[in-house]
Amino acid sequence: MFILANGETEGLVHMVDNAQGGINHTCNCCGCYCWNLELIKRRKIPRDTLMAVHYLRRTEMDACIGCGACGDIYPVDAVTKQDDLPVVDQDWCIGCGACTGPCPTDAISLEARGQEKPAQDVNTMFERIRRERELLG
Repeated sequence: MFILANGETEGLVHMVDNAQGGINHTCNCCGCYCWNLELIKRRKIPRDTLMAVHYLRRTEMDACIGCGACGDIYPVDAVTKQDDLPVVDQDWCIGCGACTGPCPTDAISLEARGQEKPAQDVNTMFERIRRERELLG
C-alpha cells in the first residue's frame, strides 16, 4: 500500500484492467514515460481511442481557492487556469483522480461519465474493444 500511496502523492495514474473481475495487471503511469498518457497529453490520438474513461473530474468552484495544485500534477495537461480558477478540458480528462489528492479544500471529485459499466472480466473487455475498433474502421 505504501507504493500505491507514494505513487499517488507523485501524481502517478493507477492503471488496471478496465474490468470488474480480478486484476491481471497494474501500472502506475506518469505523463512523461507512459506511451498511452503521452499520446493523449500530446493530443496525437483522441482519448477515447486509447482508453475507456468511465469518470470525469468535477470541481466544486465555491470550494476551490485557485491554488493550482491540481494543474501542476495533472498527467495529461487537461487543466489550465483562467482568472485564477481551474478550467478542465473534459475532452482530454482521463478521469484518473490524480488531481484530487493535492487539492487542499477537497473541491475535486470524480463523477460517472455515463451509464456504461466496465466489462465483467478481461475476456469480455477485449471483445468489447475489438467490436469498437471494427466500428471505427
